[in-house]
Amino acid sequence: MAKATTLPRGIRNNNPGNIRIGDKWQGLVMSMERKDADFCEFKDPTWGIRALAATLITYQDRYKINTIDGIIKRWAPPIENNTQEYINAVSRLTRFGAHDTLDLHRYEAMQPILEAIIRHENGRGPLGTINTWYDRQTIDAGLQRAGIVNQATVIAKVPVTKETVGASATGAVGVAQLADVAPQVMAVVDNQQSHLSSGSIVRIVLGVLTIAFAVYIAYSQVKKHQVGVVA
Repeated sequence: MAKATTLPRGIRNNNPGNIRIGDKWQGLVMSMERKDADFCEFKDPTWGIRALAATLITYQDRYKINTIDGIIKRWAPPIENNTQEYINAVSRLTRFGAHDTLDLHRYEAMQPILEAIIRHENGRGPLGTINTWYDRQTIDAGLQRAGIVNQATVIAKVPVTKETVGASATGAVGVAQLADVAPQVMAVVDNQQSHLSSGSIVRIVLGVLTIAFAVYIAYSQVKKHQVGVVA
């Protein structure tokens, strides 16, 4: 990364959205240590990312602004910006239409829009991410501070094994039927172990779906047995 003296103002201030001084944001540098008289300075980038995300959420929740066109017109009004160029840039980087309705509480919408704003506010940085200044871990940490979590990352952190899937599957049919269903389900789990441990999302999903179907069949057999349909 470039030397601190040559970094864009927003990156230097850990304030990649270039939010002006006003609100009492979490993570602000104490006033006596602040060097910028006009723009917020944050202790680290995650706090600045949080403030940017929180602002966009407020646009949606309070003002019902949930399109790129509306967001950027409020974020960067024409009085001091080339707003249309900004809208076009964010739309191009995110691949969302300028008038698409978005839910900014969802990571899949917020993350690309936030990164595109950072990119436009600060120019091109040294990284290959959308924003070009911060890696995905830093972006995600800031979004988590704003209450927006990448569910794909959370799911990826949960180990998918025969034990975890088997426990979940047998639990679904109820404790009373555990003894009847478990052997059938675990046999299928054994057969699907290569899928579950492959690391491939497609193969894991295939394995889980197969096991879920086995649970359904096994449970159906239990219920039929209970009403006397199956001997």
